[in-house]
Amino acid sequence: MELLDKIGETHQGLFDMAFFKPIPNIVIMAPKDFKELEQMMEFAIDLKKPVVIRYPRGREEKIEINANNKIKFGRSEILRQGKDLTIISIGNMVAKSIKIAEELKKENIDTEVINVRFLKPLDKEAILKSINKTKFIITIEDGTLIGGLASSIKELIADEKLEGIKIKSFGYPDEFIKHGTIDEIQKIYGLNNEEILKYIIENMGKKE
Repeated sequence: MELLDKIGETHQGLFDMAFFKPIPNIVIMAPKDFKELEQMMEFAIDLKKPVVIRYPRGREEKIEINANNKIKFGRSEILRQGKDLTIISIGNMVAKSIKIAEELKKENIDTEVINVRFLKPLDKEAILKSINKTKFIITIEDGTLIGGLASSIKELIADEKLEGIKIKSFGYPDEFIKHGTIDEIQKIYGLNNEEILKYIIENMGKKE
């Protein structure tokens, strides 16, 4: 049983986007909800390029995101405008980001929320504009931190030689992830709303 458990842990879907990312000319997308999944599938058919669409385990979050802007190649979606903090997320973590932004509003923290949509190609223009505005960045992803969204944003900051930027990434570490419900696993690895909110509130006044 112990051996079977270890084998099961190697069959996680958390490594998919990072796995595909180095492949040249590939397009990688992840939808925030079912409606955006439909849009992405239609977009992929018309694109005539190799496309990976990452759909997550589990259910659609019970939160209405009143934005389904037309998908444009390599363009992200700004779901909330803000001046204090930028949350950059992808896929099913976008709904979580909206919930967190709503809680931060109660703390008088004005949060910008970006639905990346495309891990590759990355919307550098929109992301850089937000980074330069808030200088405090949170990335949230339902995948491995190595090679995923966190890596892409940190590479962008380094390539642009940006200074004075504070960034914290929430995702899964470089290890095989334990089995459990979504809520259990997120709590174990600090991806639950409470941990993310705690970090942001404690560090909001400590921009570097």
